[in-house]
Amino acid sequence: MSGQILRPKTPEVFAPLWMSRARYKGAYGGRGSGKSQDRAQAVVLRMMTRPGARIVCLREVQNSIKDSVYQLICDWIQRLGVGAAFDVTRDEIRGPGGSLCIFRGMKDQNAESIKSLEGYEVAWFEEAQTCSQRSLDLLRPTIRSPQSELWFTWNPRFKTDPIDTFLRANRPSNAIVVKANYSDNPWFPPELEVERLLDETGDEARYRNIWLGAYEDQSDKQFISANSVDRARKSKPHTEPNDELIMGVDVARYGDDLSVIAFRRGRDAYSEPWRVYRKINTMELAARIAEHFDRVKPDALFVDETGVGAGVVDRLEQMNYPVVGVNFGAKPDGLVDEKVSNKRTEMWARMRAWLNKDVGIPDDDKLEAELTGVQYKHDADNAIVLERKEDMKKRGVPSPDMADALAITFAYPVMRRGEADYESDGAHGRNEVTGY
Repeated sequence: MSGQILRPKTPEVFAPLWMSRARYKGAYGGRGSGKSQDRAQAVVLRMMTRPGARIVCLREVQNSIKDSVYQLICDWIQRLGVGAAFDVTRDEIRGPGGSLCIFRGMKDQNAESIKSLEGYEVAWFEEAQTCSQRSLDLLRPTIRSPQSELWFTWNPRFKTDPIDTFLRANRPSNAIVVKANYSDNPWFPPELEVERLLDETGDEARYRNIWLGAYEDQSDKQFISANSVDRARKSKPHTEPNDELIMGVDVARYGDDLSVIAFRRGRDAYSEPWRVYRKINTMELAARIAEHFDRVKPDALFVDETGVGAGVVDRLEQMNYPVVGVNFGAKPDGLVDEKVSNKRTEMWARMRAWLNKDVGIPDDDKLEAELTGVQYKHDADNAIVLERKEDMKKRGVPSPDMADALAITFAYPVMRRGEADYESDGAHGRNEVTGY
């Protein structure tokens, strides 16, 4: 029987989850991939092979045991022919060697009740697309026994969902994450194939979300569409050597934010690798900016001077670099037809128009999540105002440092090389088109 148990019936796509140990294990994708079936088998096998193993199966909301993966695990106990080794009660499953599997809803947990799970070695969060940032923050430090693991299975919903932000946009180094769809499942049932073919003839976006694990179309609060960003990630537009080259710098305001240097030559924002720095002081950041300025010799250098960024701008001016400081909260300069509330919104509006053309950006999940994660509203004057970074963090969405660095390259118009007159301005010169 042990030989049978150690050979789970699971699609090859999930092999990395079985062959390697990791703190975090995730499987995401569309309907019929077998990801929940895979983890249910993993629960049974762990209980069979690890005496005393304790496993908690979670959902964000669990009103009754019927809302959990309880029945799925029970089914696999029978399929594997090991029912005699398990004691299945109404709300928990006990296995060989004192192993135990329980079921909980994270929404019902608080800082005190979550402590009851400290000794559990595995937490499996099913339907993790509904996992709130609060639940993720409670769970991660709680499951902390030696070699403990957190498993997540989910059908993607939005890029800004906490689980996608955590395991896809900002994947930890100690995480294994696989994508699986119906086409990866050799045991995809014919009954589901009938349903898939029926959906395939309907709404394309809905089909892609349900069956291919694509993100849903976000609400009308989304400022930049996922389609335009996805297209720009795949595009490699032709550019000319005399296209304007612009450096944009977003300066970190908080300890966990990033300072980012973005480069954009006309329609190309991907060829020159961006630079990302964490926990760097203003003097060091100014030195890095100066180093890259001397290397690429851009036509314009725009730096975020909001808050601590002012120190970076001051230092670059001391070093005689032709820097243009940009205050995100300042009044707009009338560079877009839309009514916008501040300079940051104006830059994002110009960037949005650019993204709707044949342009290229880095093929980066984090950047895409940031570009599509920012929401907007209208103020009392009916002007568009973008969501603040602080409010995004409250939603569990990462600070859009990379996206802001790209946006700042649209702070002011910059002419192509050869179309503008240049004058010497100190040691480095400046682009007269900007007027700065």
